[in-house]
Amino acid sequence: MHKPATILVVDDQPFVRRTLCSLLAEQPHWDIHEAENGKVALDRSRTLKPHVVVMDIVMPLLIKLKTAYEIRHLAPETRIVLISSHYTPEEAAMLARLFGDGNFVQKSEAATKLTLAISRLLPDESKVEPV
Repeated sequence: MHKPATILVVDDQPFVRRTLCSLLAEQPHWDIHEAENGKVALDRSRTLKPHVVVMDIVMPLLIKLKTAYEIRHLAPETRIVLISSHYTPEEAAMLARLFGDGNFVQKSEAATKLTLAISRLLPDESKVEPV
């Protein structure tokens, strides 16, 4: 049996965080964790070494995209998917290329696009099972 993929969800809004975690927890081979701000995300990234971090771009205690940059240095193998509802797709794509792995999902599209965006970044044994 393969070790589950570790996914860290970072969002300052408890409802959004719980919703995203519930959505991702539908994948039985993913181990979902959460953080409410950039500082907690750094601490959890240090200990968990997640496969993927799903991070809201706009949060308190997240100085611009410094947390994404810091996670890169703490766990270079960790992939990053940026999410937001405050940027145009063009702006977000540029930020995702600079600070993430080129992956951005609008919060309004998370239900249909987030799981697949994460799956593309994982090793084959952790990808989403086709339905």
